[in-house]
Amino acid sequence: MCFEVVLFHFWKTPVFFCLIPFSLLEGLAVPIFMFLSFYLTEKTIIGKNAEKKRNRILRILYPQIGWTFIYWLIYVSIQTKFDLHVTFVDLAFQLFTGHSPVLNPSMWYQIVLFVLTITFFLIFKYFDEKRGVIFIFVMLLISLFMQYSKINFHLFGHLRYEIEYPLGRIFEMFPYAFLGFTCAYYKIFTRLEERNYLSIIILLLGTLFLLNFRIIPSALGFGYSHNNNLVLAFFIVGLFFLLPFEKLPVSLKNTIKFISKYTLGIYCSHRLIAFFVGLVGFVNVNSFSSCVIVYIT
Repeated sequence: MCFEVVLFHFWKTPVFFCLIPFSLLEGLAVPIFMFLSFYLTEKTIIGKNAEKKRNRILRILYPQIGWTFIYWLIYVSIQTKFDLHVTFVDLAFQLFTGHSPVLNPSMWYQIVLFVLTITFFLIFKYFDEKRGVIFIFVMLLISLFMQYSKINFHLFGHLRYEIEYPLGRIFEMFPYAFLGFTCAYYKIFTRLEERNYLSIIILLLGTLFLLNFRIIPSALGFGYSHNNNLVLAFFIVGLFFLLPFEKLPVSLKNTIKFISKYTLGIYCSHRLIAFFVGLVGFVNVNSFSSCVIVYIT
């Protein structure tokens, strides 16, 4: 999915037959990231451990703040040569909204993740578990209503670029956060393990079907109101949860762990890397092979 982020932003060349799976998965990375963010932090959300909650917030803020300044300092230092016109306004917008047309490290996700995380923390601070789950279910219905009534688009669709997408995507991302949290809370994938191979077949067939057909119509929005992806995110995460990776050779598992350890940084840095990859001679950054180079770099 991290590689799909690179492809989503840069891959524009024709799709060859062997690359069709990459094309089909394009645009699913962020929904799956949001799903996993709340699936993996469900116990922190409902728990009373203030230190875990604080660490969760810091893990969101550190890359947002750190990469904002990295992008800004680098672009300021080269702006004369490349006619970039970087200002403090760009820095401020990138810092507080995660969005700037000049810096543009695609960090709006961090801001939305921060807002939704704080929202979940507050809900389960002031409500017990049962009422908290009911409350977030009501918020799910409100989020879907905001999308399909077009209220969400009309509220934020005419704002300036830097704040239009971060605000507009809060209601689009909430359903993924809700789904990830509730799957963990009700141990959905653990229950599916009881019929492991049957569940794998159903999830695999469901994934293949939904990659080719939209059963849930999209709403007018900001790129993530394709709510077919809600079910797809559930199927894909569930499929990989159930696959028997423990049967892989230890050497292969260690390789996967090693690669995974560094992969999330790609989300923050890929646009900057692509900029310099284009400078050093790989002129067509829009090709699949160049996206591979950006990923490896």
